[in-house]
Amino acid sequence: MQEPRAFCQSVMHDYERQWSRATGHGVRHPLRLKMERLKAWCDETCTAADFEARLRAAEQSDDIGTALLAEELLGLWRAVRPSAG
Repeated sequence: MQEPRAFCQSVMHDYERQWSRATGHGVRHPLRLKMERLKAWCDETCTAADFEARLRAAEQSDDIGTALLAEELLGLWRAVRPSAG
């Protein structure tokens, strides 16, 4: 089972790889915004169940960027957690 912090760091590594290939983009580029939000989640320690609950709650956020990121991460999180139902 993958821990939330390791999961977030793995996704962040992928985003950073994408960012390094996307030269010439501004600071407010959507990928950069996702990285900023994910950074905060990487720094938080929680259980797998708490992390999934946090993602489900974030999907309902009024901030569309946060909601979209949570939706993306929730799908990935469930894919790497065979025990998730």
